Amino acid sequence: MKTIKIAGGQGFYGDSPKAAIAIAKAKGADYIVHDALAELTLSILQKDKLQDAALGYARDVEFLATSLYPVAFANGIKIVSNSGGLNPEGAAKKVAAILAKQGIKGVKIAVVTGDDMLPKLKEIQDAGIALENLDSGKPFSENKYEVLQSNVYTGAKSIADALAMGANLVLAGRVADPCLTLGILVHEFGWKIGEGVSQQDLDKAAAGIAVGHLLECGGQASGGNSYAEWPMEYPLSNLAYPIAEVAEDGSAIFSILDGQGGKMSRNTIREQLIYEIHDPANYITPDVTVDLTQVKIEDIAPNRVSFKGVKGKPRPEKLKLTIGLMEGYMSEQFFFFSWPYAYEKSQRFIETTKEIWSKLPLNMERSEFQLIGLNGLHGNAAPLPPKEVMDELNEVGIRVVIKHSDNRTGKMALQSLFCLGLNGPPGLIGLPGWGKQDKVVLSLWPSLIPRNWVEEKVEIVEV
Repeated sequence: MKTIKIAGGQGFYGDSPKAAIAIAKAKGADYIVHDALAELTLSILQKDKLQDAALGYARDVEFLATSLYPVAFANGIKIVSNSGGLNPEGAAKKVAAILAKQGIKGVKIAVVTGDDMLPKLKEIQDAGIALENLDSGKPFSENKYEVLQSNVYTGAKSIADALAMGANLVLAGRVADPCLTLGILVHEFGWKIGEGVSQQDLDKAAAGIAVGHLLECGGQASGGNSYAEWPMEYPLSNLAYPIAEVAEDGSAIFSILDGQGGKMSRNTIREQLIYEIHDPANYITPDVTVDLTQVKIEDIAPNRVSFKGVKGKPRPEKLKLTIGLMEGYMSEQFFFFSWPYAYEKSQRFIETTKEIWSKLPLNMERSEFQLIGLNGLHGNAAPLPPKEVMDELNEVGIRVVIKHSDNRTGKMALQSLFCLGLNGPPGLIGLPGWGKQDKVVLSLWPSLIPRNWVEEKVEIVEV
């Protein structure tokens, strides 16, 4: 039975390229998938575009074009990525120029577009589609913020089409994370996706999605960020990333390169399998709804795990759409108090801050005071320690953060506090460089749209 080796090379924009480069040098896979996008990432890329319209893509492709891509192409390995972000065309042009400068020729870069729905947003609403918020149920007509971007999650078809056109590198926009892998398998095995497919076709597509989901977070499936393998008694500094050897029936064997850190085990695979899965019986993706409740995961050798038993259900009628909104600005500053009375000092500081702000013309929508190491991560979800413990703390840090609608309030609010270094409770440390003023705040409006509004396109840029 034919098999294809696909490696996870990136779990997020800015992830380390070391594992992917090691896989490419070892010829450890036929394909390397790079998942660069999250809903947060789209906002980050939109901020780049606000500064320079030529940006909007994951800029680590520029470094990868000098480090990973040449090695991969020389060893016959193809790269499939959604690093195109909000500007796949710009990403392809930049990568092509970098490759050409190195004297690399004969490379086909596929540009996958069609996820940008901003030009159609008004037309969609005029057609009577309310674009209800998936969290609140409110129609988009109630939105009060400026719209900056709007992208729909697309599926595997365009990835498969790009590879059929001979692409060595695929740079896509908002292709759903696991669909990068499914697109490879559709191309290699001729699997059928879309309407009118059989149960067997659905099961294979679902298996491809499950494999893609296990690869999409890079080292998280091979021992990184793991509670299941805690205390993680293996090296992390050279963490190996997962490699899936996928058979034509959808079953797979996961492994890692010999000699690298991390661990491939039933624990790491099942831990990643339920990551970001709301309903294991109905994991919704653009191409298929996945049932993971009958999956069988087995350790078959050190750092080798078998994976099978995924079932598929018909794909959803609609596709997820995210609309990026300009909500205003956020400013933050960090302050620290030392022993003795560190906690009491922090409370007096917060009280004084509120008094200072009450006398200033500040247009603040929201303010928070988070105690680092106490409630800075989870707010009031967990109670603070008893007072006798708080009184003995060596130090207490405060994150002061405000949200505001203009780009002036942050500077005024934070500068009004610097005098407390001399005038406030003793033992205060606070430097302007430890915080940020007037950062743009972008939010996302999640919704659904009918499939017929989406028109994907694949173009080839040759080097």
